[in-house]
Amino acid sequence: MRTKKIFLNMLCDILPYLLIGIVGIIKMDVLITYVGDIGNGYYQTINQIISYVFLAQAGFSDAVIYSLYKPFAEKNKDDINAIYGGARKVFRIIGFIILGIICLVTLGLYLFYHFEDGYRASCLICFFIISTSYLISYFGKGQTYMAVLSAAQEKYVYSLVFNGVKLLCDILIVIVTVIFGNLESIAIVILIMKILEEIINRIVVKKKYPELHEIARKDTSMVKMTKDLAWTQVGYLILNNIDALLLMGFNGPIMVSIYTTYNYILRFLNEVASRVELSSVYSFGNVFAKKEDDKVYPLYKEFMMLFILISFSMCITFMIGIRGFVSVWVGKDNYILSYLTIILFTSTLFLNILYYPLVALINADGLFKDNKKHIFICAMTNLILSIILINFFGINGILVGTMIAFLVNIVLKSNLISKKIFKGVNLISVLKYYIISMVLFVILAFILKPIEGLFLATSSGFMLTVIKIGIIFIIIGLLTSCILYFISSSFRNLFKRIINMIRIKLKTRKN
Repeated sequence: MRTKKIFLNMLCDILPYLLIGIVGIIKMDVLITYVGDIGNGYYQTINQIISYVFLAQAGFSDAVIYSLYKPFAEKNKDDINAIYGGARKVFRIIGFIILGIICLVTLGLYLFYHFEDGYRASCLICFFIISTSYLISYFGKGQTYMAVLSAAQEKYVYSLVFNGVKLLCDILIVIVTVIFGNLESIAIVILIMKILEEIINRIVVKKKYPELHEIARKDTSMVKMTKDLAWTQVGYLILNNIDALLLMGFNGPIMVSIYTTYNYILRFLNEVASRVELSSVYSFGNVFAKKEDDKVYPLYKEFMMLFILISFSMCITFMIGIRGFVSVWVGKDNYILSYLTIILFTSTLFLNILYYPLVALINADGLFKDNKKHIFICAMTNLILSIILINFFGINGILVGTMIAFLVNIVLKSNLISKKIFKGVNLISVLKYYIISMVLFVILAFILKPIEGLFLATSSGFMLTVIKIGIIFIIIGLLTSCILYFISSSFRNLFKRIINMIRIKLKTRKN
């Protein structure tokens, strides 16, 4: 049952997101064409600023999810409803705090930020509307529903609604951008879609879980662990979202537009991997709640093999194909970066995907206090190195800073789980998977340079380029799967469990 829910959550998260990614590629091209490099640069920066505005949420959703693991494992409906009611109460308070921050940031941008001529009013309106649209799920039930369904290992219910509305939203953004060519129309579409998302969530969850409701007793005890999660969230934001803001400050909106064009594809791939990680968090959380400690390390090794497969398949494909893809997608010479820059981009993706199994374990076991220290160290490493290196190496300097921060992150997290979760497993045993994977990645980066150059030189026609990238991904995925199958018993176990799950599903349908 656990394996079934893991893959059901993954499929309902990943498959719609693939469609969202395809539409997003079209959306990015439309933005560059119809609002221009400068307008697109501002739009991407607005999204980064919004990430920081919502720091007031500070990981509260994760705290709610963690607090619900035990009640769901014990099927205690009263405790579930008490936590549900308490979470709604706190989310509303957080919503008012964020609304105040939005007003202050809007005023600050108006008074102190220097916009290019003609962009001030458009950017401020866009920022305010998009920011407030995200608050609907805080004052409503969306955020609480997501936490409850995640803890129940049924996040796919929320994911289907969220991804469906997101897909429709991106399609409408493409349409209104072509028609109106301004940021305000995009913001209005996002606002309408967030209202629609809240309405659909209420209908679907009410029908599926009629027993879920607020009771007189409201459990807000999860707020206590939010302090540790707050630092973690701050750290994650600095670690993952500071690059575009630094580029805006040092190089301007055009460089942000170029950076985010590559980073969109990178983030898309990373988001696909993160949806696998989220499914594993809920499964590990279920294992910990049931005190099945003997299953943790074998399950971790299986997930590690899965993420090694994902990281090599995605990253090698990205490294070979991204410049050729951008050349036919955007069609501007200044958007074609050097191969060294592509290697650095890819290395950040590679390391980010590889540390997801560690994050899954730490979040599932509630090691938020220990994790906040690690994230803060890594975030400061990224921030300091990026500020120093951007002055000498530009975008490459920022990517080197991020790459080093991810390396530090992996070492610190590996050390934590070897001491607090595995206990009998030493640090070297945990790190060996990462060391071998990183050495192989570096070797492949140099070996594949001629192939990447040939791919760039022969890229012509959007669909043909996409097909070629798809073929490369399939070949690399199959080769990596075969190698892992022959050298890793954990990968064989994972493969057999997936096959057995499919057989049982097919047998059930026949009956």
